[in-house]
Amino acid sequence: MIIEGNAMERHPVEAGVLQGSSVSLILFAIYTSGLIKWVEEYVLEAEGPSCVNDLGWGATGSDVNHVVSILERCAAMSVAWASRRGLQFDTAMTVAALFTRKWGLRKHLRPN
Repeated sequence: MIIEGNAMERHPVEAGVLQGSSVSLILFAIYTSGLIKWVEEYVLEAEGPSCVNDLGWGATGSDVNHVVSILERCAAMSVAWASRRGLQFDTAMTVAALFTRKWGLRKHLRPN
């Protein structure tokens, strides 16, 4: 970590902070600060809007299978990025939302 130009020494951490506390939100934002830019460089069709304590991926496409493919690549890249840094995402918390203007074609919106 670099604070005001001063590099801090690395050392193991044997304690944690409570999820949802102000400190955990700040640490999450610091720790994942490079993730969105990194994934967007490899998955050009994606955009990474995020909040302080959450990550998200957005994509547009002509059909649901194409969008699902883009989002799956974002997820895989995110997990790979995190694993190299000793970070784990709770993939069971993954949520997908699909927005479409083609209401008459709902039966075709399920991915293969």
